Amino acid sequence: MVSRNALKPLWNRRMGIKISMILFFLVVVASGCSATSKENHLVPKAERGVIDLQQWSWVEDGIVPLDGQWNFEWRIPSGVDNQEFSFESSTLDVPGTWGKLKSGKGTSLDDQGLGIYRLTILHQAQRDMMAIRLPNISTAFEFAIDGKVVLTRGKLDKQTLQVTPFQLPATVYFTADGTKTNLVLTVANYDHRHGGVRTAIVMGNADHIQKLQIRHAAQELILLGCFIMIGFYHLGLFLLRRKEIANVLFALLCLFVGLRMGLIGEGFIVQWVEFINWDLAIRIEYIAFVMSGWAGFAYFQSMYPLEIRRVWFKISSTIAALLILCVIFKEPLQFTSWILAFQIYILFFSARALIGLVQSALRKREGAILALIGVAGFVLTIVNDMLFYNGWWRSFDLLPFGLLFLIVMNSFIISLRFSLTYERAEQMSEELMEWNNSLEERISERTIELQRMEQSRAQLISDISHDLRTPITLLQGYLEALRDNVISEPSRRDRTIRSMLTKVEGLNSLIQDLFDLSVLEARKVELSLEDIPLEGWKERLTVQYSLEMQTKGISFVCKLEDESAIQAMVNIDIRRMDRVFANLLYNALRYTPEGGAITITMRTQINNPIAEVLVADNGIGIEPDDLPFIFDRFYKKEKSRNSSTGGSGLGLSIAKEVVELHGGQINVYNSTEGGSVFRIQLPVKWS
Repeated sequence: MVSRNALKPLWNRRMGIKISMILFFLVVVASGCSATSKENHLVPKAERGVIDLQQWSWVEDGIVPLDGQWNFEWRIPSGVDNQEFSFESSTLDVPGTWGKLKSGKGTSLDDQGLGIYRLTILHQAQRDMMAIRLPNISTAFEFAIDGKVVLTRGKLDKQTLQVTPFQLPATVYFTADGTKTNLVLTVANYDHRHGGVRTAIVMGNADHIQKLQIRHAAQELILLGCFIMIGFYHLGLFLLRRKEIANVLFALLCLFVGLRMGLIGEGFIVQWVEFINWDLAIRIEYIAFVMSGWAGFAYFQSMYPLEIRRVWFKISSTIAALLILCVIFKEPLQFTSWILAFQIYILFFSARALIGLVQSALRKREGAILALIGVAGFVLTIVNDMLFYNGWWRSFDLLPFGLLFLIVMNSFIISLRFSLTYERAEQMSEELMEWNNSLEERISERTIELQRMEQSRAQLISDISHDLRTPITLLQGYLEALRDNVISEPSRRDRTIRSMLTKVEGLNSLIQDLFDLSVLEARKVELSLEDIPLEGWKERLTVQYSLEMQTKGISFVCKLEDESAIQAMVNIDIRRMDRVFANLLYNALRYTPEGGAITITMRTQINNPIAEVLVADNGIGIEPDDLPFIFDRFYKKEKSRNSSTGGSGLGLSIAKEVVELHGGQINVYNSTEGGSVFRIQLPVKWS
């Protein structure tokens, strides 16, 4: 099976290719939006209301923007209650919003008002049909060619100023069989924050304008279709798996972005749904704008909750609710004038998500790098659109492309998560099959283990019964003899009582060993750890046991094998380790004949953080069949279980538990020179 780590390089290469293709696609689409003419320095500009296109080849040069100075008449109210008015004639740069411009006479224009644009186009006589493409103009206009009104958007009355706003781009076709064409564009705005002509009006032959219109429509439809498709796809994923909240948030992001896009630009939703007027459309547009930002931030918060705390989601939700309430209860002129608040909301929480994604990427969270790339591109398009929609620089709407890029990146993230989930499922399935194949063998091994455990349990009960019954029987006999005055001589009575006390002490020792072992096995022991140098530990053991060993005719040596051990220390509970060595040494003493030797050797290695302590004797050793069970409870070499040999059979079990509690290991083997060797390994420090 291919592991997850093995798949990552291949997946990363494929992902890099996909990202490159997406970026290339977006660049091509974006360039198609702006490629409407030749380089700017070759395109004629209007001056004082006249643009000379007599040298312009409509076939070869294509579409031309009618930018420059148009003649302009600005309606100036006067009289009582502004009921009377006059027009100030001047020039005005096109494109441009009124509040950002001054007329040729230096008059500052308000964004709310009425103005009349006039342009004379000088051109060669054309046999082919010509066309002019008008963008969205805020918020109602009337367009006339050579004195004939050919297009209106909304309704406007120059006298009463009764304006019904409506915004949609449009294309006007006309014949230009003369050498001069006069354009008159009357624009009124009393409902939106910006009035005027924000983007270029372009002119060309019918074929070129039609291609431009189709290209714009196709681009928006493709993007709109992508948003809707991806949105419903992830909504379906959520319905199939309700625990994945991120899916529904991502679906909401896509659908709200698609909704907003369907209302601006070509305005497909406005064209498809007849009851949506301008007022309702702009309210839905702003609500969708806020909700897309809210859903996007909520999605990233659910994906990376450790880096983006939930409190930020609550703050985002509160602000979003306040902005939506403003859209619902305020007039369009008011809430559109607060566009900067909406943009700052989106920009701030996008930046907060960006910071969280940087942290996630540094912590190597799954999919964080892809999300970071998507959000970074999205933030750049937000900045571009803030500058564009506020009239601070000439550009075009990049936000849909930034959102599409963000959504595609996060689609890859969700796909990656599903892919890795499937991979884990396949791995688990393969492991399950492997486990099933070896199930019979494991059951057999488990059965043998259970049988051994059952035998051990039965033997344990038998051992405890034997070790308790024998001294209790002796005590009972002694007590009956004392009661019946069978033992009446004072000296015999004293010996009998001392013997009884010895048996009682043995019982107490056995009970204490059982208690200690149960506590050690349950890991309920608190160790009093301290750093003990091996040199000091060696001296301690020498002082404790050398004299006793000598009196029993046993040669006893405790030594450090290498010089590096002099600087080594072990972190141990010295009292409990004393008990370990008492068990090991008295066990060795029991099976070492008089004149034998017991040696404790301590050694270390500089490149290995382990200290080894060897307890070796030259006694009779341990039968190979007994070695695997030597640390079992109540296990004794003598199968007769004769208590006269001494010991409870718990000493080595207790020693093993104490050593393991210190993070060490203990084992035993027979030396090639005779006798047995107990080896203890403990973590070591260097002074």
